[in-house]
Amino acid sequence: MKDLIVFVADGHQKAVMEALLPRIPKSSNTAEFGFEVKVNPGKDSGTYIYSHELLRPYINQYRFALVVFDFEGTGVEHLPLDQVKKNVQELLEKNGWKGRSAVIVIQPELENWMWMDNRNVEQAIGWEEQVSLYDWAKKEGLLAEDATKPDRPKEAFLDALRLSRTPLSASIYGKIAAKVSYGKCQDAAFQDLIQQLKAWFPLQK
Repeated sequence: MKDLIVFVADGHQKAVMEALLPRIPKSSNTAEFGFEVKVNPGKDSGTYIYSHELLRPYINQYRFALVVFDFEGTGVEHLPLDQVKKNVQELLEKNGWKGRSAVIVIQPELENWMWMDNRNVEQAIGWEEQVSLYDWAKKEGLLAEDATKPDRPKEAFLDALRLSRTPLSASIYGKIAAKVSYGKCQDAAFQDLIQQLKAWFPLQK
């Protein structure tokens, strides 16, 4: 049986997972594990509604299943985040994944993981301004003085790409996920992901 199947909501999330997951054993002190990442054609809303159906054929092929999607775009943003996670988790458990599945919901969206005060981020987006990316974001009112992430991370990220004249592509997300140190990332969804992988793939002593 294979180790892990990951269902994500779009190509940007796929690029991040495919770049990030191979780093986990060394960076987060887990055992080595194999994985496959698939994109849900229904985007964030479809991932929320029917991931359990798409994962059903893989029940006997993989030990664990991970579902990842943005909170914004689900169509149920009026619900508490924990309730959204619970709804998907319960469907997974009722459809063969009890005790071996997890749901990661990024609040508000994936770009929250991309915002790190790191030169590798600037290089990935082709940032060549005289000021740092973070100083620019603060000057433009996109980032509060004492904050580490913009309130609207996707819009701020797209603004930075436009200023850099860099076309939006999944490869940018992959480059950031492959190079930037995530040891200090305090995003709740990201921490949930790391802790879940540690639990599933503990380093054998």
